Amino acid sequence: MRWLILATLLVGGAAGVQARSAQRVSTPLIGESIVRGQWARAENRAHCAPLGLVSDGRARGVARAANFSGGWAVAFDLPGMRSAYGFAGTALLPDDDQPDSVQRARLTRQWPSTRDLRKLPAPAFAGYGLMGAKLYPAANPSGKGLESLAYLRIGGQRCTYNVWSRLSRAHLESLLDNLRILG
Repeated sequence: MRWLILATLLVGGAAGVQARSAQRVSTPLIGESIVRGQWARAENRAHCAPLGLVSDGRARGVARAANFSGGWAVAFDLPGMRSAYGFAGTALLPDDDQPDSVQRARLTRQWPSTRDLRKLPAPAFAGYGLMGAKLYPAANPSGKGLESLAYLRIGGQRCTYNVWSRLSRAHLESLLDNLRILG
């Protein structure tokens, strides 16, 4: 009898874990509903999957559709700061169909910082810095209050995505680490 009770608890516990996991997976990502609407109308939708955020680094901005010619975008507004951060799938450029190795070399040459994005389909990588592909200044290496921008590539996608933050370098890096392709 004790064995039957223990087995029932173990099976019920596993089912509970599976149910909680399924709930986490089905939770909408930050910006998802707006991105889906924008992406459905975008010219690049066949080559540039929509994205969402698992976390926005506790910034808690208000998401809204943003204009991005040929592509789609979502921007997040904070009190007193329009477009404080966001992300976009850009219009396609002729170089966008180059192999991943060429794209990585391009972003490495263009941007002062790079990073791999392990939570996205490989190869996923970003080049980033201040707007204009500039270094963060020695007087403000955290980029607090400056316009940080990243160009990123995701395996299986043809476009170069943009991610930006006017909060800080750490916030931009958090956004990069929390991006996911919408299913």
